[in-house]
Amino acid sequence: MRRNRFHTIWIAAAITMVGSISVPRMALADRKYFLESYTPYLAPAGATELETSLTALSGKQDPALHPEWDPRFEYETGITDRLTGSFYLNFSQVSGGSLHFDTPSMEFIYQLAAPGVLPVDPAGYLEVSENGEEMELEPKLLLARRQGPLVAALNLIGEFEFRHNNEELLADGSVLHREFKGEISAGAAWELGPQIALALESRYRAEYPNFGRRGDSVFSLGPSINLQSGKTQLALGILPQLAGTPRTSGNRNLVDFEKTQIRLILGVSL
Repeated sequence: MRRNRFHTIWIAAAITMVGSISVPRMALADRKYFLESYTPYLAPAGATELETSLTALSGKQDPALHPEWDPRFEYETGITDRLTGSFYLNFSQVSGGSLHFDTPSMEFIYQLAAPGVLPVDPAGYLEVSENGEEMELEPKLLLARRQGPLVAALNLIGEFEFRHNNEELLADGSVLHREFKGEISAGAAWELGPQIALALESRYRAEYPNFGRRGDSVFSLGPSINLQSGKTQLALGILPQLAGTPRTSGNRNLVDFEKTQIRLILGVSL
C-alpha cells in the first residue's frame, strides 16, 4: 500500500492543480500532444516550465517487472526563441521494490527554421544521460506541420548506449558493451479549441545489440488527450503494443517490452 501512495498523491495533485487554475486561457507553444513524439514548436526566450510525468509500464511476462513506474521531473527554459534547454531527474520503481533515483538528463531542442517557412517545420533534438553504469546519447530529427486545427508530427530517433560494466550478457553469451535503438514515432492531433486536443500516435522501435544485427522490436499505437487552462497543461496517453519480435504472446513480445504504456504529464509555465 505504501508504495502506491506516491502515485495516488501525484495523480490527485495533477487533477487538483488543473481544476484550480483560473488565469486567462491561452495555448502553450510547446503543447504536449503525444506520449513519445515531440513537435518543433517551442516556447519563446525566457519562458520557463516545470513539468512532471508519471509513466506506467505493465504487461511484461516477468512478474518482477509488472508493473513498472517511471516518474520524471523537468525544468525547461527558452534560451533563445529557437533554442530550449531542459534538465531532468529520472526515477524508477519496479513492482515490489522501492522508488529509486535512476539518472539525470540534459536535453536541447533547436528550431532549424521558423514555423511556416518550409513545407515541414524541422528541429534538432539531443538528450544526454549518465548514471555511472552507462551513458546515453539520443539525437532526434523533429518534423511537424500545422494546418488549421490539425498538427501532424514525425520523429526520427537514434539512441546510443555505452555501458561501463560487463554485467549484462546476450543470448549467445557475449557481453553487451553498447547498443543502438532506432525509433520512428508519428502522430496526428486535432485541436478542438484552446483547452482540449485529441491525438493518435504510433511508435516503432528496434534494438541493435553491440551495433550489430537487429534484435528485439515493437510497434505500438494509441490515443492521447491534452487539456490546457491558463499556464497549466495536463496530458494523458496510452500506447498498447500491437506487435513485437520475437513473438512471445500472440503477435507481441512481452518479454522485452511492456504490453501497455500509460503516461500522465503535468506542466506549469512560470
